[in-house]
Amino acid sequence: MSKIPYVFLAMPHEFLTEDFLKDPVMIRFIVWMLKRISPNPSLIPLKGQSKLLRLDPFEFMFGREACALAAGISLKNARTRLKQLIGLGYVKKVANKGASTYSVYRIETSAFRQSVGQQKEQQVEQQTGRSAGHNQETQIVDSKNIKETPNVIPKAIDRSPLSNKQKSDLEGLLVYCQDKNLKISERALRRWLRLYELQRILDHLALLVNGLDGIKKPEAWMEVALKENYSALNSNINENRAFTEDFVKRNKWNGIKITQSYCTHSLSSKDYSFRLPPESFRKMLIQCYEQYCQNEEASDDY
Repeated sequence: MSKIPYVFLAMPHEFLTEDFLKDPVMIRFIVWMLKRISPNPSLIPLKGQSKLLRLDPFEFMFGREACALAAGISLKNARTRLKQLIGLGYVKKVANKGASTYSVYRIETSAFRQSVGQQKEQQVEQQTGRSAGHNQETQIVDSKNIKETPNVIPKAIDRSPLSNKQKSDLEGLLVYCQDKNLKISERALRRWLRLYELQRILDHLALLVNGLDGIKKPEAWMEVALKENYSALNSNINENRAFTEDFVKRNKWNGIKITQSYCTHSLSSKDYSFRLPPESFRKMLIQCYEQYCQNEEASDDY
């Protein structure tokens, strides 16, 4: 039987799900990332420096501008897609490697299931550039094996059993997600219960429900939201905006423009983000008002 005279890019099965395939920007980022990894250690020359950076197996350098240019995506999308893959447990930042212009990350191979005896061979061929491909008949058999292989929970993420309380919480979360028609997998809920308090998960699910129409990938959004603690930020925004509206009304302060997430002092053009801790935000806004009053008094003297 003839060999396939091509070199293929091995794409993990997890990246071929419907959620990923519906996001062409994510696929561009993943392809860019996979082209830069190797199953073997490598030395990368650093631009403008006379030294080499050692990358261990499955590590890759990430710089937003270089990634965006090579992948054909925006700077914001490059950063966002990387954060999503980190939140999903597929990528992890490598400590003590990197500089101001780049960082080093590693693909968590333990998060991917392996087709029997095939993945390692494909990865080696992919990086060494061997032109000899797999036997076509063998590929067909292995493809069937992949389809019949059940989902395997990544051992590095879902290794420990849930406590009785966590099991009870899981049942409640599953019912909640079903009731709200949220496409959240049980596997993700299990992982979140190990990482976060139940109330934090519930707060972010409530945020997800409120903004569901504008969120294309609920589970990926939850991964990032839980890590960044969006619910706390949302609480700050609501509290600080309410304080600003009341403060401006009580003091008849016309020089403040209030938007969804910040306010602006028109005369100084200074912005005050509602995401700040309420105590710090109030102090800054009051200082701005006092400075405004002093300037008004000084102008009246003239």
